[in-house]
Amino acid sequence: MTLSIWGMSPAQAADHLNLEEGLPTEVEDAYPIPYKGLEVQSLLRYERNGNEDRLLIEPRLEYGIAPNTQARISVPFSFGDGGEDNIEDVGVELFYNFNTESVSVPAFAISVSADLPTGPESASVDPTVRLLATKTIGNANMDRLHLNLGYSHNFAPQAGERRDQFSAILGYSRRINSDTMLVSDFVFEQEKEADTDAYLLELGIRHQLDPLTVFSIGAGAGLTSDSPDVRVTLGIQRSL
Repeated sequence: MTLSIWGMSPAQAADHLNLEEGLPTEVEDAYPIPYKGLEVQSLLRYERNGNEDRLLIEPRLEYGIAPNTQARISVPFSFGDGGEDNIEDVGVELFYNFNTESVSVPAFAISVSADLPTGPESASVDPTVRLLATKTIGNANMDRLHLNLGYSHNFAPQAGERRDQFSAILGYSRRINSDTMLVSDFVFEQEKEADTDAYLLELGIRHQLDPLTVFSIGAGAGLTSDSPDVRVTLGIQRSL
């Protein structure tokens, strides 16, 4: 069904094909939301690591501030074992897409973000730079490969913390039908704690409930002792 039938412009409509970080897996594609698009997002994530259970609730606001450019602010709240129930570091991000992919060249984007020291154990503004690439490998079902490479710097590391962190995510997405997308990824992340690296496999579904709303659900499993044992994520996106 086309957007014109619903009487909506592309800037108003949600898009289940546009992969967002954490909704429901960590991989993100190289495309922003449309210019002047405004979207409210929220994720609910349960994570079990050893004998500790944590729940993350993260509302976000995303806006297409210029052509090929989006801005995002996120306010995460964490609850459960292994720490106090608190607001975590507020995140701000600027995302820019360089190009639309061609037959031989992937789409590329860069993301610059910062975690503001609003969390209970934070002492500095910690920036992150990510390079994102997306390449379609099949037209019939929109099969796409995604690569996310990230670098974060901790300006005020506490005892036992890294100053520099690297991450890499290799993802795959495929359209199941006109309203539903399958997403999977392999995640490597250096954690803030020194000598702690996480490796995860994730699988998720994104489903367009209506022209303005996308629902997502995903699950992940850690591959090493430093990784979360289980991760389950629910997400919702609503275009305004």
